[in-house]
Amino acid sequence: MSSTVDYLVCALALLATAARLVLTRGLCRRPGERRLLVFILGIGTAVAVLAPATRAAVPWESVARCVPLLGYELKLGAECAIALLGYAVRQAASGPAAVRRQAVGSAFVMAVSAVAYVVGGVRPEGPELVAGPVGRLPLTLFNALFTVHGCWCVAVFGLAVLRSAGVVAPGLPRTGLRLIVAGTACGFAWSALSAVPLWETLTTGRQEIEEDAFSAPFALGTLLFGIGGMTLAVWAAFLTRSARRVRAWRDYRRLEPLWSALHSAVPEISLTAEVGVLGLGGPLRNPEFALYRRVIEIRDGQLTLRAHADPRVPGWAEVASGGDAAVVEAAVLAAALESSAAGHRPSADGTGYAPREVAADLAAETAWLVTVSRVFARSAVVAQVRTGLPEGEATSHQLS
Repeated sequence: MSSTVDYLVCALALLATAARLVLTRGLCRRPGERRLLVFILGIGTAVAVLAPATRAAVPWESVARCVPLLGYELKLGAECAIALLGYAVRQAASGPAAVRRQAVGSAFVMAVSAVAYVVGGVRPEGPELVAGPVGRLPLTLFNALFTVHGCWCVAVFGLAVLRSAGVVAPGLPRTGLRLIVAGTACGFAWSALSAVPLWETLTTGRQEIEEDAFSAPFALGTLLFGIGGMTLAVWAAFLTRSARRVRAWRDYRRLEPLWSALHSAVPEISLTAEVGVLGLGGPLRNPEFALYRRVIEIRDGQLTLRAHADPRVPGWAEVASGGDAAVVEAAVLAAALESSAAGHRPSADGTGYAPREVAADLAAETAWLVTVSRVFARSAVVAQVRTGLPEGEATSHQLS
C-alpha cells in the first residue's frame, strides 16, 4: 500500500475509536469493548508506522532501524487484543485461565520476535527488511511467529463471534456480528498471506515490509468490516432517521399544489409556523412535524370548503375519470374552490361531498393526499371542472 492509503487506514481507525469513546462517554465500558478498541487502534497505528513515509521521516538511522519492529509489535499486540475479545465473547466456555494463557503466550511471541529481530541484525533497506550475515533463520522465525500468532488470534475471535451470530435473533445485532465475522475472515487471510514469503526470506534473507498488492485489500476489509459491525447500530439508526426525514420533506413538497390552492381560498387553515434562517421556516429543521401539520391543514381546508362542493361533480368526475377516486376528490375540491371564490354555496345544508376515508395514520393520509395533490395539478378532468362542467353531462349525472 502507498503511504497515503496507510495513513487513511490509520485515520479511519483513530476516527472509529474516538467516535466510540465519545458515544460511550460516562458509561461503564465492558472489557470486551475495550479490547476491540485496542485492536482497531493497534492495527491502524501499526499500518501507519510501517508506511514508507514514516520510516523516511526518521532522521536517526539507529531509530529508523527499529521502526519496522515497532510496527510488527503493535500488530502482535492488536492480535492479542482480538483474541482476548474472543474469550470475552465465549464467557461460558472460557475462564480466567484461558485469558491468562493467551496474554502470556502473546507476550512470549512478542519477546521472541524482538530478540530474533535484534539477533538477526535485521535492518530496513528501502521497501525490504534485510537480515545480517547470519540472520536468515532469525528473520524467518520472526516472520513465522508473526504469521502463526495472527492466524491463531483471529481464528479464536472469529469462531467465538460466529457462534454468537448463530444464536442471535434476526436484526441489527446479528447483521453487525456477521459484518464482524466477514472482517475476521479478511483478517485471517491477511495473516495467513504472511506465510507466502517465508521460503524467500529463508533463502535470500530479505522480506517485504509493505503489504503486498494481493494482501492490501484484506487489510482494508478487516478494518472496514470490523468498524462497520461495531458501529452498525449507530449509523443504521442515523441512516433510517435521515431517510425518514428525506421522505417527509419530499411528501411535504408534493402536497404543495393542493395546500397552496386551499390556503389561498382559506388562509386561516395555516397553523403558526416557526420562521427559520432565510425565512425557510420549520420544514427544513423538522420535516416530519411540518408534514404532519400540512396534512392537518389540508383536511381543515377540505372541511371548510365542504359546503361549497357542487353535488353534480362527483358523479361526472367518476365517469370522466373511469372511477379514479383520487381524481374525483381532486375535482370536487377544484369545484369547491371555484364556488368559494364566486361566493356560491351549492350544498345549502353544509354537507356536500365527503372525502374518501383512509386509515387513521399519517403514512396512509400522506400517501392518499399526495396522490390527490398530483392529479389536482395535472388531471385534465380537474382542469375541465375549473373551466365549468359541460351542461349536458352535468345535468345527466346530477345527484338527486
